[in-house]
Amino acid sequence: MKTFIALLLLLIVTVVNAIVWNPEITVPKATSKWRAGETYTVKWKTTVLGEDIPDGVNGTIKLGYLEEGSINEHLYWDLATTFPLNSGAQTVTLPSDLETKTSYIIVVMGDSGNASPKFTIRAARPLTTQ
Repeated sequence: MKTFIALLLLLIVTVVNAIVWNPEITVPKATSKWRAGETYTVKWKTTVLGEDIPDGVNGTIKLGYLEEGSINEHLYWDLATTFPLNSGAQTVTLPSDLETKTSYIIVVMGDSGNASPKFTIRAARPLTTQ
């Protein structure tokens, strides 16, 4: 009986450790319109498959974009790294040299990644001289 209980506990621990921490992104939304060079807050759910993301799981936020007919997410920009994934939000500053596109995505990565819907980033406003 002790062996059975020990195996059952081992199975439970293994299942909990096997959860892939890829939280659902809630901001940005498909209707979001952000501007290059400005600061925004990326938000996500702090539960995955009904389990709270535990302390000690760190995240990374990447910015990319999608192109018609390509599976590449073009994740060229690291916006934040090594923050607690169970925080549910992280402030990021967009690069100022982004061009206007309606196909940008944010990817929040724990031990896997989850992408936001496509959204718009507009190029930075030109500097005006007086």
